[in-house]
Amino acid sequence: MQNAHLRLGRLSYQRNTEKVHTLTSVHVSHYIGESEQAHLLSFFGNDAEVGAITAAIQERHHFELHLPDGSKQRIGFGEDASCYKSNLSVPQHKKSLRHVVAVSSWLHSNGSAGRIFLIDGEAEAEGAAWSTLVSLLGLPADPRWGEVLLRELREEGKMLPLAGIGCNSTVIHATRNEMLERVGRAVAENRVPFPEKNGPITWPQFDIAALLSVDRANSQTVELI
Repeated sequence: MQNAHLRLGRLSYQRNTEKVHTLTSVHVSHYIGESEQAHLLSFFGNDAEVGAITAAIQERHHFELHLPDGSKQRIGFGEDASCYKSNLSVPQHKKSLRHVVAVSSWLHSNGSAGRIFLIDGEAEAEGAAWSTLVSLLGLPADPRWGEVLLRELREEGKMLPLAGIGCNSTVIHATRNEMLERVGRAVAENRVPFPEKNGPITWPQFDIAALLSVDRANSQTVELI
């Protein structure tokens, strides 16, 4: 965890009234978003800081996000964002920090409206990406088909990187019917192997902690679209 602060973002919120001008900021460990629309934000700080930011999210205000590479982005969650609160215990500190994960309505209904959000869409995590896609859309599929079909989605511009901190997030633009057609074509053209026998298909298990690990965060490329 050496130099962990260099991998963190910073979220700033300025509130101006007739009598009071306040500036509040918190540390950001993970973020997923596209342009000004934030989809996931994991942040922490003291009681007052986190309380002010959480209230502003629920009031649909906008913020300034400072990314680890030094760039800035104006973001907001829009309507019906959800905030999940917890505490963080810090070694050698008596008082714990407040931790919140905010999720947009888009991400909360992940897989609907023809959009699938992935924490990590990089080639190194292709198995987890394909498993997530199949699970969210309820597709009849095989783990071995992921490489072919995900490559097809990338080549057609249906699988696009999102802005991220602490993860290599991706969005796939495809509906369940579209993916069923793709799967059918790939099987009919013998581009993917059909199961040799009837019976259940065993899928690998993936650990979300591994997808959000420090090593993977170190290798990420932050990209804004």
